[in-house]
Amino acid sequence: MHSGSEKWWPTAMSPQVRSKLYRQIVCEGFVLPVVLATAISLVTEIYTTTAIPPSQTADWQYTDRRRVRLSHNRSPLSDFGVAKGFARVTPQDRIAYYNIDENKFMMGQDPQDHYWIYFITLSGEEYFLDCGMMTFNLSMLINGSPYCKYALPDLAFVPAFFYGQEYQRMMPITEFTGWKPRERFSVLRDSLIPDLLEPTEYSDRETEVICSLMDKIAGRLCTSLEKELLMKFLPNAAMVLRLNMQNREYLKFPKNPEIVLEQDPGENLDDLPAHEDEAYEKYLKKWSRRYKRGKVTPERLSKAFKAWLDNPHEARMKMVGMAT
Repeated sequence: MHSGSEKWWPTAMSPQVRSKLYRQIVCEGFVLPVVLATAISLVTEIYTTTAIPPSQTADWQYTDRRRVRLSHNRSPLSDFGVAKGFARVTPQDRIAYYNIDENKFMMGQDPQDHYWIYFITLSGEEYFLDCGMMTFNLSMLINGSPYCKYALPDLAFVPAFFYGQEYQRMMPITEFTGWKPRERFSVLRDSLIPDLLEPTEYSDRETEVICSLMDKIAGRLCTSLEKELLMKFLPNAAMVLRLNMQNREYLKFPKNPEIVLEQDPGENLDDLPAHEDEAYEKYLKKWSRRYKRGKVTPERLSKAFKAWLDNPHEARMKMVGMAT
């Protein structure tokens, strides 16, 4: 279903609000397979290149005689990999799903089990890139169009939060204000990763090495779906990076990415009034039970939810028989 469709949320404040919630849901889950596939591809497609002297042939290396490496602010990277930890997320910014048939709630992505890519420069500075916060309503986006080539769709604005020097000055990260890594797992320094040179097909042994690394990072046996997705993401990420390196597309990238912070029209960032969450849960369960028993039509259910949105806090409390 298209994100602009009114069928799945006819009472949305606006098409922009509906589209944003749709994208929050679509972006949810499977952060570790995405992050690990990206980090492994950076190693196999960049850090296996060498500087080949004129006296030797360069027919095996797709970057010709060039040795390619990552750097930030003119300082080469000494390490990068996957950080495992938590991101500070308020309860109202988490997504919860309600199963009408089973009359149960299910929480979405867990900010206490979060993953991102860290980078450490030779000068000792640490930065990180987190592309998994859209589902938690951190709608910081970059214009992806200048980077989308070689089988990548035109992604327009995509979620990405890069914590660099400008944010270090304004917002020092602590466990109370943002991201807190519990562990870091170096992918650059993993001795087995550089041997994964073929980006289109991996042997059973290579697949075992990659999936074992994901189990190690997660601290558990990852599900078969997580491993399947990792092995699907990896060859695509590797091939896109390889073609970018081969054709030196990185030299055409903008000096600074175009960044936007998306907000809902009329968005109120203040805390919810007291008992608002509890009242809404009670209201939702009541009308969902009526719908499940066939006592109300879908149209009546939609009107009930619209009535909740249209009423002020005091009226909502009265609708569920709670004191303000």
